[in-house]
Amino acid sequence: MIACRADRFAAFARAAALAVGVAAPGIAWAQAPLRLTPPPAREAPAQPPAPARPEAPSGIEVEQVRPLDMGATGLLEPDRGGLPADAWAGTARRIAERLVRDLPAPVASLPARDMAVRLLASTLASPAGEGEANLTALRARKLGDLGDLAGAEALAERVPAREADGQLARARLDAAWLAGRDEEACALARDALARERHPDFQKALMFCQALAGERQRAEMGLALLRDQGVPEDTNFVALLLAQGGDGRGVRLDNPRTLTPLGIAMLRGAKVPPPADLAQSDRPAVLLALLASAGLAPEIRLAAAERAEAFGAFGAEDLAKLYAELPLTPAQLADPAAFARADGGPRGRAALFQAAQAAQAGARLEALRRLWALGRERGGYATLARASLGALAEIAPSPEHAAFAPDAARAFLLAGRIEDAREWLRFARAARVGGDQAAEDRYAGLWALAAIAGLGWSDADEPRAFLAWREATMRIDARGAPARVALAATLLAGLGHLPAGGAFAAFPETAPARAQAALPHPAVWTALHQAAVAGRTAETIALAAQALGTEGPAGAAPQTLLAVLDALRAVGQDGAARALALEAAIAAGL
Repeated sequence: MIACRADRFAAFARAAALAVGVAAPGIAWAQAPLRLTPPPAREAPAQPPAPARPEAPSGIEVEQVRPLDMGATGLLEPDRGGLPADAWAGTARRIAERLVRDLPAPVASLPARDMAVRLLASTLASPAGEGEANLTALRARKLGDLGDLAGAEALAERVPAREADGQLARARLDAAWLAGRDEEACALARDALARERHPDFQKALMFCQALAGERQRAEMGLALLRDQGVPEDTNFVALLLAQGGDGRGVRLDNPRTLTPLGIAMLRGAKVPPPADLAQSDRPAVLLALLASAGLAPEIRLAAAERAEAFGAFGAEDLAKLYAELPLTPAQLADPAAFARADGGPRGRAALFQAAQAAQAGARLEALRRLWALGRERGGYATLARASLGALAEIAPSPEHAAFAPDAARAFLLAGRIEDAREWLRFARAARVGGDQAAEDRYAGLWALAAIAGLGWSDADEPRAFLAWREATMRIDARGAPARVALAATLLAGLGHLPAGGAFAAFPETAPARAQAALPHPAVWTALHQAAVAGRTAETIALAAQALGTEGPAGAAPQTLLAVLDALRAVGQDGAARALALEAAIAAGL
């Protein structure tokens, strides 16, 4: 996180004072009275040519003071992981606002989320043209929607008070409610309501009145909302009326939809967090749930799994929760059978603890079962990242070469390329000696290694892709065509078109017409146009829209190709490779 630019106004004021009040040596600035009324209607006399402006003495440069760009506020500078400062160049202000507002959130993909967060947090010059909203406020609110509460609050704090609007107030309110800073949130709500009479702020004020014991005023506020025609929020009404009680008898409709204000109201009414809240689609709400005292361990674990999938909770922290979950000896006696019967976080914790307690080969086998369960029932990426600590304690060796593909995939998924390279090296060495199974394992890893950019010496050989395709057909003839198609698409999108062109990469049969769910034509067309024109920020935002909330794992090959091509066209090769790698592993490559 970079240092705050709160002193930029003061610097601007000093510069302006110097420009209008202090003359540079050798320069005489004419002083004339300022006319406040229109000039009299008469014919203007001919004016002599304006004299040339005297040059400043050698070594002194005179520049006009430029207006401060209040939109250029961010947390990431270009030399510290941020986008280039001119990333919005060529994009109209109103289009930029719409793109930020429409960014998918949350996103069940760490590379897609990282791409969006980088766009939102970078310090960028404001797009040209007139806008309809505070772009910085929109960015802060979207960061909160993605689960980056610290980033959202830090960005919001950098906006001067006179630039604040409803979007910014909501971002700051959400952060305060979720952090349990009710007194601060109530002050923010009153200030926001004085600026904008919106139902969100009215509800916040009613809750604050109920907290202060002003129950009658809070209920009058409810009646006012009804008179205004605001649709009734049954959860809000139930929790408002329960303030000051013991939390008993409160019934909620669909707790998964509770907002940050709803979480604060649960706390105030002493209502235990409902189990369904662990399936919320709001990462920030999941984080607040994890911070709740007295939460059942299994509910906490379910919320942590979901928050990790959204990129809002650390995989190492999730591993600690898996390790700490209380389990019976019977559950640990046969963790694989228990996990299949349980089907929930407790079963996954049993497999995790079994792997953690085992040694070397037995641990690798337990991890294989854990990941296989994730592929079968969902959550593989989260399980793989959470178990990397247990995997990293085992050094790659020839005796574990058969496990190399699984270990390499887990490390690649977490972006630990060098750890993956070590496992792949042993898979490669094991093929020596005519072992067909080892040959197939090695050949089957070629596409994944090429997508990861590991730079194997034979990665560019014309035979490499065909050998991989043949190995894939031998290992899984039924699923091979789809995997081959995806691999060829991803490689082409990363600039590694197989020798002979894309068509030569597919089996020698007439390809059938593929049907897939594709982005809206407007997004598809705009993505292509933005990439061709080199509009970096616009391209990234449209790429995120094209991928949607599921990220690359849920996108069609045609969409992935368009996204990878577009990102590479604006210099975002790293983001393109990370997205391609996640798509490849999710498809079983």
